[in-house]
Amino acid sequence: MKTIPKSLHKINLTVFFILVLLLSACSEDGIDTPENGKAVIPSSTLDTIVYAVVGNDKIPIYLSIPKGCGENSYPAIVVMHGSDGMWANHDPDKGTMSGQFNEWRDLFDEHCIIGAFVDSYSGRGVSTRTGKWTTAPDNFKISSQFIRSRDANAALALLQNLKYTDGDAIVRPSDIGILGFSDGATAVASTLYDTDKTPNDWEWTQNFNGKEYDESSGVLAPEPRPDVGFAAGVFYYGGSGGYDYWGSAICGPNALEGNIYRIYAPMLYQIPEVDELTENTLCMFNVLKQKGDPVELNLYEGAGHGFDFDDNGQSALARERTMAWFKEKLHMEK
Repeated sequence: MKTIPKSLHKINLTVFFILVLLLSACSEDGIDTPENGKAVIPSSTLDTIVYAVVGNDKIPIYLSIPKGCGENSYPAIVVMHGSDGMWANHDPDKGTMSGQFNEWRDLFDEHCIIGAFVDSYSGRGVSTRTGKWTTAPDNFKISSQFIRSRDANAALALLQNLKYTDGDAIVRPSDIGILGFSDGATAVASTLYDTDKTPNDWEWTQNFNGKEYDESSGVLAPEPRPDVGFAAGVFYYGGSGGYDYWGSAICGPNALEGNIYRIYAPMLYQIPEVDELTENTLCMFNVLKQKGDPVELNLYEGAGHGFDFDDNGQSALARERTMAWFKEKLHMEK
C-alpha cells in the first residue's frame, strides 16, 4: 500500500492507493487481496479515499468510518451510485460526495456502520450515464450487469481485508451489505446473482435496438460469487430487464423458465409507484418469489424515480425501512 498526501480543504481526507486486482494465477475473474493479504489504515482515520484497480481501471472508493461507537469491528455497506454519478458537481477531484450520499454517510455514522461509496464512472472517463454511455458497445465499459458488479466485489474484498495498524480487523467480513440507486440498484442485483445456478450451456449476450452482442463483442460473463459474499442488498428504483442478459423477458410468458436470474443473498426492493422501470422490477420480484428466493418489496404510492433524495415522508420511511433491514441482516440488533 502506498500513501499519497493530498490537500482536500473541505473534508480533510487521507488518500490511499489499495490495489484490488481482478487477476490471479488461477482465473482472470479472481480477486487478489491487497498487499500481504490486508489493507492497513491508522486507527485515527475518518473519511478516506482508496482506489481499487478493477481490470485496467482505477476505481475510487470513499470510505466513511464512524467514531465513538465503542466497537471492536463494524458492519459495512457498499453503496452504488446512479446514472448521475457520486460526486458533487460531477467533480471527483474535490473528493466531495453529492448531498444524497453525504446524507447516507451521516446515517451510517449514526448507526455505527462503515460506508464504502464506489465511484464506477470517473476512473473510466465517464461523468454521467448519458449519450453514448447508454447503449452498446460503449456502455459495456460501465455495464451494470457485468462491470459494476466487479467494482462492488472489489469493494467487498477491500472491506474484508481492512485492518488497523495493530492488525485488528475493522469490518466483520460476513456482515457487509450492498445498497444501490437506479443504475446502481441494477448493479446491486447483478452483484447478488448466484453464479452457481447458471446453466452449463449458457451463452452471455445482450440485445440493443434489435442487435445482439455476445462475448466476442465485449459482453462479459459475471465473475463467480465470492466465497464469503454480501449478507444482503437493498435495491432502490433500478431496472431489471438487463437487455436480455438473464434470458427471457422478465415480464414475458416464459420468464419463470427462461430467465435464469437468481440471488444468493436476501434483497429488499424499494420501488416507487410512478416510474417506467417499476413494471419489470415488479415482474422480477414476482418471479423470484415464485422460485423461493429471499426477496421483500415495499411499493411507495405516488413516489417517482429518484424519490430517495426527495424531501418527503416516502423518502424518510424508505430509509427507516432500509436501516431496519440492514440491522437485522448485518446482525446489528442487540
